[in-house]
Amino acid sequence: MGRLSRGTTSSETQDDEVRASDKHARADTDVDGDAPLRKRLRAIGQTVMDSAIDMAPGWARSMLQWQRVADTQGQQRNTEGSDGPEPTAEQLKDLMDDSARRLGKIAVIGVHGWFPRRMLQMLAGEPTGKSEKFCLMMRDALKAYLLESHGVSVADDDVSLFPLIGEGQIQDRVELLLAQIIGGNEGPANSASESAPNAADPAQKPSEPASGAERQAELAAEALMPPRHQRAAVLRSADTVFVVTHSQGTPVSAMLVERLLEAGILDATRQRVGLLAMAGIGHGPLAHLRDNVVIKYIESNTARELFELMDPSSFQSQRFVAALSTILHAGVRVVCVGSWVDEVVPLHSAIVQGVSHPHVFRAVYVDAAHYADDFLTGLIVFALRLRNAGMYDHGLLVHLSGVVAGSLWGHWGHSTVYAEPAVYKLAVKWLLLSTATAPEPAHMSYRPFHAAEPLNPFYIPSIMRTLWDDPSIQACSSLRAELQRLVALFDKWAPETRAAKELRYRLEPVSCFQ
Repeated sequence: MGRLSRGTTSSETQDDEVRASDKHARADTDVDGDAPLRKRLRAIGQTVMDSAIDMAPGWARSMLQWQRVADTQGQQRNTEGSDGPEPTAEQLKDLMDDSARRLGKIAVIGVHGWFPRRMLQMLAGEPTGKSEKFCLMMRDALKAYLLESHGVSVADDDVSLFPLIGEGQIQDRVELLLAQIIGGNEGPANSASESAPNAADPAQKPSEPASGAERQAELAAEALMPPRHQRAAVLRSADTVFVVTHSQGTPVSAMLVERLLEAGILDATRQRVGLLAMAGIGHGPLAHLRDNVVIKYIESNTARELFELMDPSSFQSQRFVAALSTILHAGVRVVCVGSWVDEVVPLHSAIVQGVSHPHVFRAVYVDAAHYADDFLTGLIVFALRLRNAGMYDHGLLVHLSGVVAGSLWGHWGHSTVYAEPAVYKLAVKWLLLSTATAPEPAHMSYRPFHAAEPLNPFYIPSIMRTLWDDPSIQACSSLRAELQRLVALFDKWAPETRAAKELRYRLEPVSCFQ
C-alpha cells in the first residue's frame, strides 16, 4: 500500500491512501491547491506553483479568464481577459465541484505504445502496457477521484471505452486506429496500414501472423468497445473525452486526436478533451539506445523510427509538433508525466520540453523505492513548477534528464508509471480545471533542439545562477523560498550514483548563493 501525500493533516491523510503499483510506487499529484508544499513529499508529481495560490499560476487564473504563456525568448506575456480578484482555494474547489458535476457522457480512448517483436517478448515477457489496461485504469481512477473529492458517482456504464489496438510505425498506426473508430477494417488505401506487408520492416512481414494471445487481446478489446458502426457517434455525443497513452503512443495519439478533430468526431469547443501522455516519447528515446544491439540488428524499423523524433527537422518530429499545436489551439488539455529511472525515455522527452502552452501540465512520477527528499528531487520539481507556470527553465530539465535516467538492466520506470492510479487522477483534475469561460486559445511556442547532441555539463552552474537572479522568480515569495530551500538541501545532499556525484561537483557554487 502506498500513500498519496498531499501535505494534509494527520486526520486527513487517512483518506489519501491509494493502492500503489507492484513496487509500492507513489505519485503526488496535487492540483487542488489545498496543501502546503513544505510537508515531506512521499512521491513526486506535485508540480503546481503554490498550494495557497498566492501566486495564482496559469492554470488557476485561467478559471477567471487569465493566461500566461512563454514566448520563444522565455519571457512572460500576461493577458488580462477580465478584471476581478484571483480565485481563492475555496473558490477553486467550488469551480472544480461544479465542473465535476457537468462531466456528462464520458469516453476513454486508450492507445498503447510500441511493443517489441515476439521473439523478444518470449525473453522479456508479454507487454503489460495495453490499451485495455489504460482504459480500465482511467475509468477506475476517474470514478474513485470524483466520488472521493467531489461526491459525484459514476457507474461503469456511464463511461464508454475505446481500447484501440494496432502496432507499426507512427503514421501507419494513426490510420489503423482511426479506421477502428470511423469504420472499415483497414486504413485508407494510400496509407501503409498495419495489416499490409512492408518489405522494409521485417516485423511487418505476413510470415508472423497474430498469435493466440494477440487474437484474444483483440477480442477482449472489441468486447469493451461500442459496436463498430456506433463508435464515431458515441465519441461525437460524448461531453468529456480522455485519451490515455504511453511511450510511442504519444505522437500517435496527438495525430489521432488531430484527425478526429478534423473529421468533426471530436470538438473541443463543445467537449472537454484531455490527453494523458505517460512516459511519452516526444523528443525520442535515450540517445545511447541508438547503438543498442537489439535495436540496431534485431528490432524493426518501428523501433528505429523513434530516434527520428530526436531531430526537430525530421518528418516525424515536425508532424508530431504540428499535431500538438493543432490540438492545443483547439482546446485539448494535455498532461505529460515522465518517470524517474525510465530506462527508455529521458525526462525532457516525456514532458515534451520544447513545447510551451498554457494547456500543458507536466509532472514526474517517482517509484517509492527511488524517492528521496533531497536536492535533486527538489530541483526537478522546482523546474517543473516553472514550466507549468509558463516560465522558462533555461534548459535545466534537459541537463538533469540524464542524471535520473534508468538502465535497461534493473530499472522498470518506463512501465511502472502506468500502474499508478494517481497518475490518471492527475489527468482528471487537470481537465476539471477547464471551463466554458476559458481565455481565447493561445498559440503554442516551440523551442527546437537536437536531443542527440551531447550536452556541456558545465552549463548547469550558469543555469542555476540565471534562475537565482531571475526577477520573476525573486518577485514570487513561494518560488524564492523554494530556491532558498534548495540551497539548504544542497549542503546536505550526499548522492550515491556516479551521475549524481558529478552533478554535485559541478553545482558546488550553489552553496555560495546568497
